[in-house]
Amino acid sequence: MEFRILGNVEVLDSTGPIDLSASKVRTVLAALLLARGRVVSDSRLAVVLWGEDPPVTAAAQIQTYVSRLRAKLAPDAEIVRQRPGYVLRVTPNQFDLVRFEQLAAQGRDALAEGRFEEAAEALRSALAMWRGPALAGVTEYLSDAERPRLEEARLAALGDRIDAELALGSHGRLVVELTGLIAADPLREQFRGQLMLTLYRCGRQADALASYQDYRHSLADELGIDPGRELQDLHKSILAADASLNVPVAEPRILGGRPSSEPLPARLPPDVADFTGRDREAAQVTALLRTRADSGGQRLACVIGGMAGLGKTTLAIHVGHLLRSSYPDGQVYVDLRGAGPQPADPSDLLVTILRALGSDPATIPATMPERVQLYRSRLAGRRVLMLLDNAASEQQVRPLLPDSPTCAAMVTSRARLAALEGVPLIDLDVLEHVQALELLSKIVGASRVAAEPEAAERIVQLCGHLPLGVRIAGARLTAKPYWRLARLADRLSSQRRRLDELRIADLEVRASVALSLQGLGEAARRAFRLLALLDVPRFAIWTAAVLLDVTLATARELLEQLVDARLLDVAQVDGASQVRYFFHDLVRALALERAADEETADERYAALDRAFGSRSGTISGENG
Repeated sequence: MEFRILGNVEVLDSTGPIDLSASKVRTVLAALLLARGRVVSDSRLAVVLWGEDPPVTAAAQIQTYVSRLRAKLAPDAEIVRQRPGYVLRVTPNQFDLVRFEQLAAQGRDALAEGRFEEAAEALRSALAMWRGPALAGVTEYLSDAERPRLEEARLAALGDRIDAELALGSHGRLVVELTGLIAADPLREQFRGQLMLTLYRCGRQADALASYQDYRHSLADELGIDPGRELQDLHKSILAADASLNVPVAEPRILGGRPSSEPLPARLPPDVADFTGRDREAAQVTALLRTRADSGGQRLACVIGGMAGLGKTTLAIHVGHLLRSSYPDGQVYVDLRGAGPQPADPSDLLVTILRALGSDPATIPATMPERVQLYRSRLAGRRVLMLLDNAASEQQVRPLLPDSPTCAAMVTSRARLAALEGVPLIDLDVLEHVQALELLSKIVGASRVAAEPEAAERIVQLCGHLPLGVRIAGARLTAKPYWRLARLADRLSSQRRRLDELRIADLEVRASVALSLQGLGEAARRAFRLLALLDVPRFAIWTAAVLLDVTLATARELLEQLVDARLLDVAQVDGASQVRYFFHDLVRALALERAADEETADERYAALDRAFGSRSGTISGENG
C-alpha cells in the first residue's frame, strides 16, 4: 500500500487508488501521515478539520472519520487509539514524502561531493514524486499550515537539480524551464542566478545581464533592497566574461570505488512540473507495472493510446519517473517517429537501444534477428524499463519489446495496436473540465484564473479540453503577462482563427493533428474534409454514405480508417446501440480548413445537399 500527499492526498493498493470520499477523511489521513508515527491529538485533528471553531460534535465526527479510514486501510495499515489521539503505523517506504526526502538528501549529498550525474538522477527521481500542489483535497486549515514548508522543500530540490544539470553542461534545455519558474516566483534569487548563468552559457550574455537588471529593479521597487552578494558577484563575472563561468569538465563517474565501464542508462526526458489531470491513468499504469515487476511475472508491456495532443508521452514519462526505483538497472526512451512521414526502422532503433545498454557499437550484429537476440541477452536478469514513444504499428514495436520477466515496456501510439497479444491498451480521453482548468491555472498562475474565472472556462472549452491546446493557450498567456484572459478567449472564439491562435514556438495543434492524415489514402482524406461540413454533434453511417456519395460498405470502411487514425471518435447512442461518429472540436477545425482549401464551393454545396436531404428523411423516420 502506498500513501501519497505530494499532490492529491490518496492511498494506492495493488489495484489502484482507494476511494477516500470526503475531504475530511483525507484531512485526517494527511494529518496522521505528517506526524510520522507520533500521536496526533484529538484537539489537533479538530483544528485541522474545522479551524478554531469546531462543532460540539467534533469528537464523535473524528471517531467516524477514523473508523472509515480503518475500514479502507485494513489490513495493510493500522490506526491505533493512543491518548490523547491517534497514531497511524506505516513503514517509511510506503509514504511518498519520506521517499522524496530521502532521494533529495541523496542528491544534495552527491551534489556537494561533485558527483553531478548521480545528483541529477536522484533529484529527478525525488521531484517525480510530486503530482501537483501538496495536500490537494484536504481542508484549508491543514493545507495552509503545512503546504508552504512542503513547497519550499520541493523548490530547494528543484534548485539543486538545476545546479547538477548546469554542472553537467545541460544548460541548453534549462532556459525555458527557468523562465517559467521566475514568472511564477520572480523574487527567488537562486532561480534568477541560474537563469543568468544558463543564458550566459548559451551565448546570450546580453540577455543574462538584462535579466539581472530586471531583478535589481524589481527588488528596489517592491522591497527597497539590492540583490544578494552572490548574485552581484555573478553579474560582475558575466560582465567580464569570466572563464570560470564555463561548463566544468566532468570527472569519470565512480561506482563502487571503480570507474564504471557500463553506466546505467537513465534516458527518460525530464518530467513535466505541472503534470495534471491524469492521476487515475498514472496510478493504473504504475500499479500494473510495479505489481508485475515485484512479482516477477511474464513479460509486461502496456500501450497508452489516444488522439494527438492528449498527453500520451507526458503520461508515460511521468510514470517512468515514478517507476525508477522498480527498474534500477535503467530506463531507456526511444522515439519511434510513428506519426511522421517515415517511421523509424526497428533494426536501426535496436542499435540505439543496444548502445544505451552498454554494447560496444563495433560488436553490434548487422542483421535484425541477431540484434534482437543480443538485445534480449543484454536484458536478461536486469530490471530495465523501456519507453517506446510514438509507435507506428505492431510490426515496428514487436522486436523492441523485452521478453525478460524482470523488464517492462510502455508504448505510446495514436494507432490502436490491437494485435499486440496480451498487451493492454489504456486509452486516453480529453481532460475533464475541472482538470483542464487546473492545468491552465498551473501554467498561468492561480491568481490570473481566479481574477477571470469565466474567461478561463471559455478558454478551456474552446480548446476542447485537449491538454495540448490548453498548454499552448497557457504558454501564450505566460508569454503575455499583460494580456487579460478574456482577450485570448475572444481570439479563440473565431473558428477560422482558432488553430492560428493555438500555436507557440514548436507547439502547434494544427501540425500535431495533421500528422495523423499522413498514412491515409485520398478517399479517406476526402471523407475527413467533407464530413466536417456536417454541423451536428454526431452522425450515423448512412448520413456519411450519402454525403460522400458512396455505398454503406465503403462509408463504413472510410469511417473506420478515420477512427483508427484517431481523427474520428465513436459513441454508442439510443436503445438500439447504433454507432454514431463525432469530431473533436479542434480536429473538425482542421478538417474545415482542409475542405475550404481542397474542395471547390460546388463540391461542398453538393455534399451538403445530399446529406441534409438524407438526414431529414432519416430523422423523420426515426421519430415516427
